[in-house]
Amino acid sequence: MDWSAVAHAWIDHEAPIERAHSPIKNELLKRAALRSGEKVLDLGCGSGALALAAAERVGPQGSVIAFDIADAFVARVEERAKDVPHILPVQGDAQTFIFSDVKCDAVISLFGTMFFPDPQVAFANIGNSLKDGGRITFVTWAGPQHNPWFSVPGKALADALPEMPKPDPSTPGPMAFANVEMVTDLLSRTGFADVAAEEIDTHLTPIGAAADITAMMLAIGPFRGAVSQFAKPGEERSAMDSIAKGMTAGYGAFAGEQDVRVPARVIFYTATR
Repeated sequence: MDWSAVAHAWIDHEAPIERAHSPIKNELLKRAALRSGEKVLDLGCGSGALALAAAERVGPQGSVIAFDIADAFVARVEERAKDVPHILPVQGDAQTFIFSDVKCDAVISLFGTMFFPDPQVAFANIGNSLKDGGRITFVTWAGPQHNPWFSVPGKALADALPEMPKPDPSTPGPMAFANVEMVTDLLSRTGFADVAAEEIDTHLTPIGAAADITAMMLAIGPFRGAVSQFAKPGEERSAMDSIAKGMTAGYGAFAGEQDVRVPARVIFYTATR
């Protein structure tokens, strides 16, 4: 995956994405129960919304390591946290980074754990960042049947590009940790205890109308690459127009008087080391 391209597109749409994720972020922080003075690792920190919120909870006596594989995300966190000295942005790959000297009280992650090529290697390594008794709290998406945020563009793609093969939800990507049994077993096998998972239903309420959400998703998703690969020669433009039309109609089904409320289901995983 081209994490640089992903990061730049995400940062360009930071405000609506963070608004959409805000209730999930708040629920994650509630479950993580961070305390003043604690040392925290925010894994896959993105543009920094969770790290900034965690820093408020641990206070200047604590610290937050904002960790991401994408240089652009790390640079964005540095920019946003220039007046928050107890946030430390760090670039690295969680599968190989040497965490043994970190010794955090808690690891947290907002949709940052589903992209590892080898999750077993990654979580075994992430566990090295925790003190004895340290805890991990992260959230992932449930399956696409529960998340129109993803199924709407998925249907639009399938309708416009019938030759495109169906994606494998078990491969690295947003849906990779939708199988609760698989993830809880993974955590147990990589040295975690007190493993638990809970699915909850919520809504995503980004900024803007259905067409705005479509434009954002087209910018941050792999749509143009799919069109260039699977559209018939000379039909690329019409395929993109069809995808955009389908997405706008799909998201429009969730429009209310004030905003668009897209139903969502997420899974919170917790464990101790």
